Amino acid sequence: MADPAPPAPPLAPARRVRKRDLLLPVGLSLGAIGLILWLTYEPGAFRAVRSTFEPGIFAVAVAALALQVVAGGLRLRHVSRGLLTVRGGLRAQLTWDFMSAVTPSAMGGAPFAAYFIARENDVAYGQVTALMLFTMLMDQLWFATLIVALYVSAIWVPVFPLGLGAAGIGTIAIYLGGMLCYIAFFAYATLVRPELLERLANRIVRFRWFRRFEGPVQRETRKLRRQSTVLKGQPLGFYLAGAAYTVAYWAGRYGVVFFVALSFWREFRHVLFVLRTAGMWLAGLAMPTPGGSGGIEALYVLYLAPLLPDGYGGPALLAWRALAYYGLMVLGLFVAGSSIRALLAGETPPADTASAPPPVHQPDAETAL
Repeated sequence: MADPAPPAPPLAPARRVRKRDLLLPVGLSLGAIGLILWLTYEPGAFRAVRSTFEPGIFAVAVAALALQVVAGGLRLRHVSRGLLTVRGGLRAQLTWDFMSAVTPSAMGGAPFAAYFIARENDVAYGQVTALMLFTMLMDQLWFATLIVALYVSAIWVPVFPLGLGAAGIGTIAIYLGGMLCYIAFFAYATLVRPELLERLANRIVRFRWFRRFEGPVQRETRKLRRQSTVLKGQPLGFYLAGAAYTVAYWAGRYGVVFFVALSFWREFRHVLFVLRTAGMWLAGLAMPTPGGSGGIEALYVLYLAPLLPDGYGGPALLAWRALAYYGLMVLGLFVAGSSIRALLAGETPPADTASAPPPVHQPDAETAL
């Protein structure tokens, strides 16, 4: 497995979105699901799945998906300090989810989501990237907490699938440990000593192979340092509210996977299923394919399918991806259609030539990051 690569601070999209970027992830995902259904097919399994399917529980999975979108949208509105309306935050979150589905997991769709927010709300792109920085920082702190929880839980329950073997489990443990170290460094450098990132980046671009990136990298690191200063000036309540929205967002995301499986079969180890769902998402961050398509389906087979009866893993996987992946892609395309068409046509965000720092927090007035 590749070295961990959690999302970096968002930069302006370096290239436009191509039409094949929209078709490739769907094709990879459907191809992987089709292969899994064929390999895991059991005679009479679909009849058994239909007989145990509970629509009411599946409706709870739909509600969990709604929680994911609403919590994400409210988090963006909270971080913007009124810069975005509730409706604008929801539209921005749907766009972020859509772009995450068609860009590699390590990128996370943030640059294009920032473009959409700036374009739809007539906001400076630099201000929007500061907003995205905080949301990604909250996500990474959630990942760090989760990694520790998984390590501790592994003492009592098989969080890491036994089917991976000793080498596979060791690789995942090292991967998660590396991710934890990265997140700790990024959080420390962002909130405590932002000059560390600037120094590190400046040293890297001094190498001959990277000198052509020196100008853009220095501009972005200076911008990141100013944004970090703004984040450091926020009150404790700002971070607590952001953390609450982040927990709700990821609870909704894990809940979709759990309740879809529960709608097909009720007798499985629920706590272990949720823990493995969290582990699956962490492993999925390393997938190089758009939205993790193809790879996330394989991880489902390794992590979650063994907890379900034979023949149930494929249908549960198909239902989950249809709801939480293809469904969100359709919603995102509907919501951000004009911006997606602009990206397809080659439009890119305007350069942040002013490089003005975002407004700092004032205790007696609402501000935006």
